[in-house]
Amino acid sequence: MPSIVALLLGLAGAGEPRAATAKEAPRLRVDFIDVGQGDAALITSPSGKTILIDGGPHEASAALVAFLRGRHVGPLDLVLLTHRHADHLGGLAAVIGTIGARLFMDATTPHPGKEREHLMRALAEARVPVRDATLGRQIDLGAGATLTLLGPPAPPITGSRSDVNANSVVARLDYGQTRFLFMGDAETVTERWLIEQGADVQARVLKVAHHGSRFSSTKRFLDLVRPEVAVISVGADNDYHHPAPATVRRLETGGARVLRTDLDGTVTIESDGHALTTRAARERHAQLDAQLDAQLDAQLDAQLDAQLETMSPP
Repeated sequence: MPSIVALLLGLAGAGEPRAATAKEAPRLRVDFIDVGQGDAALITSPSGKTILIDGGPHEASAALVAFLRGRHVGPLDLVLLTHRHADHLGGLAAVIGTIGARLFMDATTPHPGKEREHLMRALAEARVPVRDATLGRQIDLGAGATLTLLGPPAPPITGSRSDVNANSVVARLDYGQTRFLFMGDAETVTERWLIEQGADVQARVLKVAHHGSRFSSTKRFLDLVRPEVAVISVGADNDYHHPAPATVRRLETGGARVLRTDLDGTVTIESDGHALTTRAARERHAQLDAQLDAQLDAQLDAQLDAQLETMSPP
């Protein structure tokens, strides 16, 4: 594997990392942003470098930009596109135009479309350098954090159910004893390729492939990853019926805590290189408890009303 490519060294960090004290190590933060039916994840390295992996659909552009502004990000040090489907690149033109970026890494499998053309125009107008996201590239994020590209497969996978998905960029984020694995929309054939290549995919946090669809996250692959936390980026009541119940069961059976942006909102995970801290924008269990309480109250009210009617004189 090639030596670390220090693409981001020397660039000023745009994020706001938590200040480290003598008793506290610098922290890595990853926000799995709720962009509906799509993917977008913001990495803030311990040294303050900011990396956006994917940009959700066009419909989420305003929400994505608002989130990045709320994190005081700008310009991003790196934008990485896992593949060229609209639900992963649709919001990036707005991000480039308003937040800015120092470098863009492009997925290599062709897939034309108007939103793709719009993104390339935005990159050209902002004079953002464009590089291919190629297998084996390593990016130094400072303070001991690195991002390694375990895919796209080389040579590319062909003849699959979806070659664009199958050739997704797969990235592993390392910081101390913490690893995050970002799977894009990789499919079963991609997982098989990774296994055959002997790729080191073990990770404590897994960004689940393809919104938790039935076309990936095989038991054989999950047994190698062994995630403690699995994040599914997915839209509520989506037309694809993501995530597949069988996929969620495999993740939970393997011991992973499953979080979903449709139910939990944006999921934020921080690490000091050892321990993980996880929080969600919405407290799903609190919401479920409130719903159950409301249902019970309604049932009791209905029962009481029925009893009063039987007690009332004719």
